[in-house]
Amino acid sequence: FMTHQEIANLTATSRQTVTTVLNELRTKNILTFNRKRLLIRDMEQLRKEIG
Repeated sequence: FMTHQEIANLTATSRQTVTTVLNELRTKNILTFNRKRLLIRDMEQLRKEIG
């Protein structure tokens, strides 16, 4: 699993933005994550969110 900072570096954004977006997606039950894994629970909804 990549750190939030590594994701931020790849997406040219800040660590805080990555954390905020991941937490929003978790709140919407689109994905779940912990220190070792990220699980996409609703791929179609994720596509809509990022589309």
